[in-house]
Amino acid sequence: MIITKHAKLRIKERLGLPKRAQNRHISMVLKKGLLHSRKGFEKFQVVYHGFLYFFALDKSLQPILVTTYRDNNSI
Repeated sequence: MIITKHAKLRIKERLGLPKRAQNRHISMVLKKGLLHSRKGFEKFQVVYHGFLYFFALDKSLQPILVTTYRDNNSI
């Protein structure tokens, strides 16, 4: 799993997670989150605990976290 520099900043800013917890958190998002939407084969969004996570896939089909937002529908 890859987390972009932008996504690392957003996780720290919006979720308050330190660097050492980010990989564990994203693994939980991928395992327990709900698939929100899928855009083609390379992009998908997952909802987990009120946040929307945007993922892309690399050539080896490994997920790349691009960014995260607070899900407005869950408020």
